[in-house]
Amino acid sequence: MLKLENQVEIVKKVNNQEAMDSRDVAKMIGKTHAHLMRDISRYINDILTDPKLDSLDFFIESSYEDAKGEVRKCYLLTKQGCEFVANKLTGKKGTIFTATYVGLFNQYQAEHNGKMIGADKNLTRENLEFKLKWLAEMRKQNVNKAHELRNQDVKLYLELGKVADDYQRPRMATDFRNEAIRAMQALPVGARREYSATEIGNIIGVSPIAIGKWANKLGVKRDADMSYRDHDGAWRYFPEALKVFQDNALEIQDDDLGL
Repeated sequence: MLKLENQVEIVKKVNNQEAMDSRDVAKMIGKTHAHLMRDISRYINDILTDPKLDSLDFFIESSYEDAKGEVRKCYLLTKQGCEFVANKLTGKKGTIFTATYVGLFNQYQAEHNGKMIGADKNLTRENLEFKLKWLAEMRKQNVNKAHELRNQDVKLYLELGKVADDYQRPRMATDFRNEAIRAMQALPVGARREYSATEIGNIIGVSPIAIGKWANKLGVKRDADMSYRDHDGAWRYFPEALKVFQDNALEIQDDDLGL
């Protein structure tokens, strides 16, 4: 059975539905739990406007005790709920989360049905399927620099390798890291990764507006080694800038949530 570090089962049965705790989902997509809870509340309000839809098919209200023994609210996300959240993500975050939750639900169903199907093979197939969709979407958005796509490939494969490690899939992790090496070897000489405000926002779980605001606060836009403005007037950020944002992620997230 796949387990988290605290040995709690990731997928559990609730009201005859398989579901995942919103706290686990928040960790998987790199958001604070408070941020994800806010998003889910908005999704439920939208679902309730259509009488043909039932929010319980997606999100089930639940609770847990925190370290102080206080009862806190959370949600249990069904497979449809996870799909709902994944559809709101862009780029590698959506790819990795989709590959992860699909694999976890498949693994749970296989083990609880008394059959051990080829989970490694199924998860790999899902990863590749969503990677292809992701690359197609990137090209559709006119991301036409070859080195950007290669850099994206490298980062994606390394992230997928980490996910495979976390869920004890060593063979899969090796395959993904080998793919990362092949992608690195194909990088043009002197290529340097660039990020948009949306990409950095997705990485640390905040809005692109927050990234623009904090780029000014942190002096990122005043440093040519960290950013530049492209011919369309949009800011592009280098890895050095990403590190600055990640070092200040908690403060940026709190500000974005209005805390």
